[in-house]
Amino acid sequence: MGSPPRPGRRGLAGILAAAVLTGAGTGLITPLGFAALAAGTPAERLGQTMGAAELGRELGDAGGPLLVAAVASGTTLTHGYGALAVLTVVAAASV
Repeated sequence: MGSPPRPGRRGLAGILAAAVLTGAGTGLITPLGFAALAAGTPAERLGQTMGAAELGRELGDAGGPLLVAAVASGTTLTHGYGALAVLTVVAAASV
């Protein structure tokens, strides 16, 4: 009997494709989001607003992988990503 079919793309090609798509998405959404923030913020609060937005983005960049790794260490990677998804939905709902 042959080996079972593999679901989805795996290996180096799949990782590289995912990295390119993630980078492209981040490269598009970050400037658009910051431009929307700047357009809707009074001039006297622009520095504070943009600083807070950048701090939140940096905390997400650092905290997301740490959260996934912490949960995945005790369970599985799927649970780690699940925890990140739940946290993202809760944070979005609280805004």
